[in-house]
Amino acid sequence: FEELIKKGADAILVGHLKIKNVTFGVPCTMSRKFLIKYLRKKYHYKGLIISDDLKMRAIKNWYGYKRAIVKAIYAGNDIVIFRYNQRQEEKAILNLIKLAKKGTLNKFRINESVKRILKIKAKYNIDDLIKPKTIDLEKLNKKILSIREEAL
Repeated sequence: FEELIKKGADAILVGHLKIKNVTFGVPCTMSRKFLIKYLRKKYHYKGLIISDDLKMRAIKNWYGYKRAIVKAIYAGNDIVIFRYNQRQEEKAILNLIKLAKKGTLNKFRINESVKRILKIKAKYNIDDLIKPKTIDLEKLNKKILSIREEAL
């Protein structure tokens, strides 16, 4: 992570790893200590933090889908990936809205994530109306390869 942050990574996908003496048995995606103390403060990371898929068995079975999403957001993820069915996704989103309205979900924290997301969308000229067929995947993959080679 440190090297990618130095190179200006726009986003980091955090896996469900457990790091001895850092996350103390909690996956990195659910660890506020890892996401905030290490990525944000120690390494001064300003970009997006994205969770790995919360439907993975280790997360789904331990936390359940609604609790996993809330815990991942509390921990400091800007974007959480969860591939549940539509009904479960709607329930999870409604639960987040309810928590935000109650004040349980820190609005400042949510606004910081929204600002980071909007900054990346503006940087790459992404809007919510982009149709997948308009993306030049070959060009995008070449760009990803060049960034990867530069980082190594």
